[in-house]
Amino acid sequence: MSTPPNDPNYGQGQSPRDPSAGQPTPGQNPAGPTSSPYGSPNTPPANYNYPGNMSQVAMTEKGPAPKEVERAFWLIIAAGVVSLISTILSTVTTPVQGPGADVATAIGLVFAAIVTGVYILLAIFIRKGHNWARITAAVLAVLSVLMYLFGLMSASMLEGSDLMQGQEMVTPGPLETILGLLGLLLGIAGVVMTFLKPARPYFEKQTAPGQY
Repeated sequence: MSTPPNDPNYGQGQSPRDPSAGQPTPGQNPAGPTSSPYGSPNTPPANYNYPGNMSQVAMTEKGPAPKEVERAFWLIIAAGVVSLISTILSTVTTPVQGPGADVATAIGLVFAAIVTGVYILLAIFIRKGHNWARITAAVLAVLSVLMYLFGLMSASMLEGSDLMQGQEMVTPGPLETILGLLGLLLGIAGVVMTFLKPARPYFEKQTAPGQY
């Protein structure tokens, strides 16, 4: 009579344990799946900057404005203030006769306020590095110079023409003339500052690294 094997499952409807059961197959980790202390290789770290985020940061954060841009900002603001003062003095001191005198004066003051607001808005956007504001300011500066020269030529031509004989020509006073010329020069100087070599890169379009 043979001795039963030393297997606790022997005689309970189960076959003796296979000696190869539970052995790891070739290439299998015997300890089972484990997690790497550094995380999954396909999972980016928590502080990973996605391309979209990098683009937004590059487009919104240009850094501090160069000193030329800061000077342009204050020059354009000063040009707007001087232009406002000159227009107010010219509107108040110029004699306007007729039933619509008050309306003409009010329109002149509103126009002066609008022009000053345009100066301020352009100066703010230039300080932020918007290239369209710089181009707009340059176009307005050129138009202002042309209008000023046209006004001088028109005044000189009308002064010696037969049309003005026997009529008093209304001309701005010396203070208004000086202020108007000063505002024009301040605006031109501010625009020129934005086109200097140290200021030009500040108005270029910013792109994220690796994007073209």
